[in-house]
Amino acid sequence: MAIILPNLERYDTAERQEKRLGRHYSRDFLGLRTFNVSGWEDDFQGDLFRGGAAPGQYQSTASGAASAAAAISTGVVNGAALLDAGTDNAGRSDLSWGLHYQAQLNAIYIARFSINTLTTRKFEIGFTDVLSGTDAGAVNVKAGNGTWTATDACVLCFDTDDDTNLTLMGVKAGTAATSADFSTALSAATYYYFGVALNGNSDMAWGFLLDANGRKLEEEKISAPITVTTLLTPWLFVQNRAGNAGSMTVDWHRAYQWRTTTL
Repeated sequence: MAIILPNLERYDTAERQEKRLGRHYSRDFLGLRTFNVSGWEDDFQGDLFRGGAAPGQYQSTASGAASAAAAISTGVVNGAALLDAGTDNAGRSDLSWGLHYQAQLNAIYIARFSINTLTTRKFEIGFTDVLSGTDAGAVNVKAGNGTWTATDACVLCFDTDDDTNLTLMGVKAGTAATSADFSTALSAATYYYFGVALNGNSDMAWGFLLDANGRKLEEEKISAPITVTTLLTPWLFVQNRAGNAGSMTVDWHRAYQWRTTTL
């Protein structure tokens, strides 16, 4: 039974590498429909979140002047949600929904979103060990291998307090993994797919970046990224690094994993 991503090494040709994360590799996507895959997907369509008034079945926290917790953006093609960090330095907004995922189940989280500007900005996408409202970011300081607010987390992090690289980072029971920088220069107000794939069997994690059409731009991997049995939530986070308005527009996201560790 196939599933997109966790066993990335099985693709050995350039053509297959190009296809494996994009929209053409149908076999892996059919694997998402099998009974032994658990997951969540949302296009943020309609007037309300799933479950009713914002944030519905999600958890979302905001801090700072003019900031706002996650809200449906009405009248947006395909549907979208907005995380608004407001106008204060360190203003922030985040989104999570439940401690349901584990690295030992090869959990994967993918989100398609854009950031209004990348000047003096921080964002995170991936998995962390606490729900919204507990940590002001899983990563405390991005430089080097990072200092962490979370005890167990694995995220793609961008933070202009450090540099302008997108970086795959992890922390395992308080010990930071060796980070991996991406070389792709991100553009503001542009949709990308950002993803983190955990593989508990190999004790590794992959981060990947796709363009707005789902074509692979780049991927990186790290070792010993996270405790494989820790319960995790998918995580989105945006924060200002100066007093300029920052926001994340989320077009779509999906999290999924095996239901069992034995296949």
